[in-house]
Amino acid sequence: PPCPTSGAFPLFSLVSEHRSKQLTQTTKSAIPIAGVHDALSAKIFAQHKAPVLFLSGFGVSAALLGIPDAGMTNLVEMEMVARRVCSTLREGDLPEYEPPPLIVDGDTGYGGSANMLRTISALTNAGAAAITIEDQVFPKKCTIAAGDKIRIIDREAATQRVNAAIGARNLYDAKWSRSKSESLTNGPGVWIVARTDCRLAFGFQETIERCLRFENMGADVVYAENLQSFDEYQKLRSKLDPKTITMVAQVQEGKDS
Repeated sequence: PPCPTSGAFPLFSLVSEHRSKQLTQTTKSAIPIAGVHDALSAKIFAQHKAPVLFLSGFGVSAALLGIPDAGMTNLVEMEMVARRVCSTLREGDLPEYEPPPLIVDGDTGYGGSANMLRTISALTNAGAAAITIEDQVFPKKCTIAAGDKIRIIDREAATQRVNAAIGARNLYDAKWSRSKSESLTNGPGVWIVARTDCRLAFGFQETIERCLRFENMGADVVYAENLQSFDEYQKLRSKLDPKTITMVAQVQEGKDS
């Protein structure tokens, strides 16, 4: 498990507790994630007991710059907003308040593999519990807006990008642990959410293949964006190990596959 003082520990605890409860329940359920774009929106959702928050690049681009999500936001801006959100969440003043963990949109890593260590380090320092890394060509565009014109890197490059993110997290944790007392053997352990946006560009089967690759590599969460139906999600879920944590958004139910 992550270090108890890290941003990732509440997410680890929440998922572990949720999965334990699922073992005794016949009806399965997901953990809802509320999308936020700044400190105020995060505070509002936290006050209403949202279990997890997601700081999206789409939201930050719109709120901070007033422009579409087309790769115009950078790491410095995302880190700044993430830091402010995490600071606000820690200062909650409600009775029995527990700040929800924050998942941060890491985009494509804001460059090549060489940029990944800086991206993971910066967002972990800001307080992120998890960071999403996706397989679009840099600079990216919003998946929904791009549609079938979306530009996706090949499977091998996507694998290398996720591997770079996992390696960057592990290197950061090792350095962090060496700088602390001997009793703190575990680092912050930020979760890496391996995301594929390839559904419309390369088809559903390629989505499955990439998710299986991400799972086998040791990504903490596997995330397929823009699936075309709930049935697709169920098929994807059936291909993955039951222990693998998945994240899902933008399921286009009712559209032709």
